[in-house]
Order: sequence, then structure tokens, then C-alpha cells
Amino acid sequence: MLKHIDHIGVVVDDLFRAKKFLESLGMTLELEREVPERHVKAAFYGCGNGARIELIQPTTGEARERRLGAGNKARIEHIAVEIDEDIETAMSAIRGLGVDFVAQQPVAIDGNLNAFTQPNTSEGIQFQLVQRDGAAT
Repeated sequence: MLKHIDHIGVVVDDLFRAKKFLESLGMTLELEREVPERHVKAAFYGCGNGARIELIQPTTGEARERRLGAGNKARIEHIAVEIDEDIETAMSAIRGLGVDFVAQQPVAIDGNLNAFTQPNTSEGIQFQLVQRDGAAT
């Protein structure tokens, strides 16, 4: 079911500074975007065998408080795992373990299907299941 880590999402207080730090480690920016409907700016950096680090900066005070908390500079928010089967099948199997999802149906992001677990039902860890476009039928 789980193929490999796709990316690790890290919420940051200062996207510019976080990007500079990753670049000082030799990482290369792959994609940068703003998602106004989610109140975030994001940047993806490649990290080894296809895995990436996603830096996420909330763009409103409410989003920052909700996703980062008071006084924090950064925190790991989610671990995204690419799956090797249909996302509906994977969600059903994971629901069988007592795990709930943020949304009942997968959501499309960048042409891929995604589903996020409710952390309180997945041992405090939020997982993002990613079905790459064309990866499953």
C-alpha cells in the first residue's frame, strides 16, 4: 500500500529564511506557489531519492496560530506517502484500522489525489496519502 515517502510538510514562520537555510544545505528549490484559498505559501525542495521537504508559511494570523501555534518558528505538520494503489482502496483499508480522514473523499492537488488523516486517529501523526496522476486506475 505505502510506496515511499513523497514529502514531509514543515510549517514555518518565515518562508524566506527557511528557504535560505535549506539552500545553504545544498538543497534545490523545485516548486514554489501561493495557495490563497488555504492561506499559505509553499516551497518544495528535493531531498534524495525522490523525497521532498515542503515548507509551508501561513499567510494570515489565524492560519498561523492554527498551524504553527504561539511562539513556534517551525514544526513538522505531516508526512506524505505515495501509495501504490487506488486511493479509495487505501482509504478504506486505513479506515478499517480506526483512522478517520479530514475529508470523506480525496482532494485533487496539482493533478494528484490526496487524503489527509485526522491526527487524533492516527497516533498523533497526520499522514497525507498521495496517488500520483496515472499511478493507479
